[in-house]
Amino acid sequence: MFVALLLCLVGCRQPRPGKYPLPYYADQRGVYYWRTVFALSDSERNFLKEHKIKRLYVRFFDVTFNPDTSSTEKCIPVGTIKFRTPIPMGVEVVPVVFITPEAIRHHEEFTRFLAHRIYAMCQYNHIGFKEVQFDCDWTASTRESYFQFIKDVQAELKQFCPSVEISATIRLHQLAQTPPEVAYGTLMCYNTGDFKDFRTRNAILDMKDVKPYLKYLENYPLPLTLALPDYDWNVEFSANQEFMSLNKYTFDFSDKQRFHKTDRENVYKQMENGQLYRFVRHESSSAKEILDVKKTVSKARKADMPVTLYHLDSTQLSKYTDNEIKKFFR
Repeated sequence: MFVALLLCLVGCRQPRPGKYPLPYYADQRGVYYWRTVFALSDSERNFLKEHKIKRLYVRFFDVTFNPDTSSTEKCIPVGTIKFRTPIPMGVEVVPVVFITPEAIRHHEEFTRFLAHRIYAMCQYNHIGFKEVQFDCDWTASTRESYFQFIKDVQAELKQFCPSVEISATIRLHQLAQTPPEVAYGTLMCYNTGDFKDFRTRNAILDMKDVKPYLKYLENYPLPLTLALPDYDWNVEFSANQEFMSLNKYTFDFSDKQRFHKTDRENVYKQMENGQLYRFVRHESSSAKEILDVKKTVSKARKADMPVTLYHLDSTQLSKYTDNEIKKFFR
């Protein structure tokens, strides 16, 4: 029996297959929390418990660039989260900071302040942290600035937490470039299309937007987890098919007087007083689409990638059955 137990323990420690195994702490299912107030509902707490979610990636704040401010500090934090309810027992918080490409060009101005701000927020809210994740849509023109920022901010954070690790979101287009020097990346398989383009079918998730980048996955030299969407939204266009807004309003598409279906299953004509007022494209992520993308990406990577859902919202998650959610994480 001792031998069997030993073999079991050894087996549990084996890394997932693939060329670039994940750090042990990242090889777990997770979920993003992307709101400005941290207040978990009972159903959200139950979701974490039922699906054995051990990692909660919590967006702390954004860093944006404001060239018009009279202040000498052009890069400022916005949308800072406020914690109203405690973190569930057994759940690790990973602070996440979103940085705009414009701001990252000026990283020297805010790197030290940002590190101190993360630490202060964790201290004030009694949150222990061992990892910080950065989210930036960097390109070839901002790559050097972003990579230097990653090195500098880790050095600053190590003053507070000597063993701290840095992770980063990886967008599909970034797979074609050299990865940043981080412990691992979270591959964002959501927001894959151009929502401002009237011709787009589904900007949240569409296999045709993912396929061009599959060729980079097997040899991408960075351990990866996989982030998948669970949300929906509406994209509004004028009668001339020009982009107007992106929102999460609830439209009653069953109102046949106001909303008329077009030849596209998720696009509606909104009528007012018998005249075309605007078009509304409703986008969502079906369980089938999510699972198809997960399977296809994992196959291209030749590795089983742990999943992080974006994001924790009981209303959005209620669209899926318990069995479907289990398959997302399995």
